[in-house]
Amino acid sequence: MANMDQTKKKIALIHRYPEHRIRETNAAFPYLKDKGIDVLTFKSFDRMSNRKKLFKSLLWLIYAPSLVFRKGYDVIYCDDSFPYYAALVKLASPKSRVIIRLGDFHLMYYTKGLTYKFFHYLEKFCWKFAHKILVISESMQEHLESEGFKSIAVLDPVEPSDFIPDPTVQQEDNIVMFHGLLTKNKNIDLMIDAAKRLPDVWFWIVGGGPDYHRLQGISGKNVVFAGWHEYKHMKTLINNCTIGLALRSDNEGNEYVVTSPYLQYAAMGKPCLVTKRKVFGKYKWQFSTVEEMVSMIKQLLKAPEEGTKLRKRILKRHNAEKIAGQIWFQLSS
Repeated sequence: MANMDQTKKKIALIHRYPEHRIRETNAAFPYLKDKGIDVLTFKSFDRMSNRKKLFKSLLWLIYAPSLVFRKGYDVIYCDDSFPYYAALVKLASPKSRVIIRLGDFHLMYYTKGLTYKFFHYLEKFCWKFAHKILVISESMQEHLESEGFKSIAVLDPVEPSDFIPDPTVQQEDNIVMFHGLLTKNKNIDLMIDAAKRLPDVWFWIVGGGPDYHRLQGISGKNVVFAGWHEYKHMKTLINNCTIGLALRSDNEGNEYVVTSPYLQYAAMGKPCLVTKRKVFGKYKWQFSTVEEMVSMIKQLLKAPEEGTKLRKRILKRHNAEKIAGQIWFQLSS
């Protein structure tokens, strides 16, 4: 990467997830780590398990500031968008420039009404402690602007070398695949309804989570639950599918986030159907109902070239090395 040598500034990247998990949510991470920046994490945090997850997330509000206290960092990059803690990090290291990367609007997922307004008021107060706010989509940037905050759009990355298509794989079945954490926020019920209407198509659900057993109980025989697989195995699974699904519920927080699975299917040259959201703009293959999903699956089963076109566009805009360069520019300038 051009001009990516470490500067004299002392820079830390701070994240709630342990280091081996950060790459799964930010594919630019290895390029940033190679700069020699300090990586400060909550090593015992497990995003795949609900056990003590909420407790440890709240503990992060206290633990994160302790990681930077009296360390003399010039810049602290808060790559985890969990609310509030970045302001406490700034208070613990007042001379540091704190840069936040908002990868999600967490409070939109878990609160609403007056509860959301109260906690979001506090969130906006905490954003004022940041020197810069980076966001992962133009739609997220527009939303922050409507709330009076300037931000810099640095798109969500995907690492092309992790998702190289294998043209030698011969598919014998039509396979529609979803992968990710199985929660109600993903609205996977829509996929299961589509499977009932397409009995000659296989539907793979790859992942684990709190909604696993409920989903399994309402699924037909053409729905295969493959369980959780490590990140390094996703390339093989995606390469064997025909169409990818990037599913989310109608929660407002989902309007602004391009999910990693969408980028991964695209990088592998697979057509991808997505839940209709602002973040996808005029992308053709968006659906709102199970009827629309079924119709589009039928179309894409006959149009694999749509995956080739998607791959070209995504690798041009979301290449991890390119995105890392943009993040580094914001950290070092």
